[in-house]
Amino acid sequence: MKVSEFIQHNLLLIFTILAIVLGLVAGIVCRLFGPSSDTVQLVQFPGELFLCMLKMLVLPLIVSSIITGLGNITGSCAGRICALSMVYTACTSLVATLIGLTSVLTIQPGKYSKSSTNRLSQNDAMASAKDVVFDLLRNIVPDNIVAATIQHASTVLVKEERMESGGSSSYMKEDSSMEVNGTNSSIVAKKTVMVDGTNILGVLTYCIVFGVMLSQLGHRGSAVTQFFTGINIVTLKMIKLVMWFSPLGIMSLIMGQMMLSDIMETGQTISIYIATELAGLAVHSLVVLPALHFVLTRHNPYTVYIKSLPALLTAFATSSSAAALPVTMQCVEERLHIDRRISRVILPVGATVNMDGAAIYAVIAPVFIAQYNGINLSLGDVITISSTAFLSSIGIASVPGVGFAMLMLVLQTVGLPDRGLALLVTIDWLLDRFSTTVNVASDCLVVGVVSRYTNLPPRDPSPAQPMLENDLV
Repeated sequence: MKVSEFIQHNLLLIFTILAIVLGLVAGIVCRLFGPSSDTVQLVQFPGELFLCMLKMLVLPLIVSSIITGLGNITGSCAGRICALSMVYTACTSLVATLIGLTSVLTIQPGKYSKSSTNRLSQNDAMASAKDVVFDLLRNIVPDNIVAATIQHASTVLVKEERMESGGSSSYMKEDSSMEVNGTNSSIVAKKTVMVDGTNILGVLTYCIVFGVMLSQLGHRGSAVTQFFTGINIVTLKMIKLVMWFSPLGIMSLIMGQMMLSDIMETGQTISIYIATELAGLAVHSLVVLPALHFVLTRHNPYTVYIKSLPALLTAFATSSSAAALPVTMQCVEERLHIDRRISRVILPVGATVNMDGAAIYAVIAPVFIAQYNGINLSLGDVITISSTAFLSSIGIASVPGVGFAMLMLVLQTVGLPDRGLALLVTIDWLLDRFSTTVNVASDCLVVGVVSRYTNLPPRDPSPAQPMLENDLV
């Protein structure tokens, strides 16, 4: 009887584990037959639909969860929750950066390649680091909250052609093929543009301030709170429906990826690199974070991991903290019994800000590239890499493959060459999954720490409250 009850309560988890195993085995077997690109695309299509469904629900989930969570908190607890979570996540991200730096400098995976190149100039390093900070601040305070749902600010390098003739010069378009009594030269200028992709930081900032202000209205804001509570209920019910499609989507994603990649061909250098990053992730997630959690809460942190297993498996399969957010919220609220007013504020924020795994990757990869190219980094270079990795890990989009975009940003900041990136591309899909799993594990621990130091008052029995109590029914 106990076995049947366990299966009944963990049916989706069992299906998810089976989907991962079947995806790995089927992907390896199908690769032996040399599948075409069309076949791989067909295999991955259910997984693509699964990711699209989750991404569709992430924005309304984040907005309604934060506003509902903060709006139902009275007194000064709303600001306390936000402050505690931000301080804790900033500390863990900083520790993650230092762990990654220690791992790569100790193991030195890039030293196993006999490559060398000339040292590049570092003149633009500080300017690029400044751009990272400025872009971060621009995205925190967007000038259009509606546009922030589809675009975010980014500083890019624009190459322009200039024709020089005598003492004068004139600018030309890159596709211009005319040259009259002069020579062409190109200049590179920085420009802040709006690029596609949700400005999660801007949306979070607006929702947090809105929720805090709403909590101070008391009964006068009950109608607004009830409106967003209704949105939250509907969104969560839609997510529960989507999650029953997750085993098929997860199996599709893993199977398609296994059909495309072959880790056995990467050689000794990349194998040691994989071991280096996995060592950093393991030390951070299995030693540092649990120790910090135990010291602050006096509770067993590994129990949190066990009860959050469905969220961790979803994070590994989808390689996206945002895609795993619905499952994470469900595990934290139903399995760990954390107050929903806390979890619905911290978890949406943590899915964007708390990127410990990404911080480890962003500091290990560029140092590996430097070692691979025979570049000796100075203390200033190491500090620049670490600070840029830490800053870029805050507010980065929680979608698959974003870690590689972070790497390109750090390489540009320090002025490192891109030689050796091809090696990292071959295993980025795998390491990104482990990094995302660490991100979600850290989110689950953050909720427990903040809950331990936050004494929430009883829920205000406003008209919105009955809906909040039964929102997961």
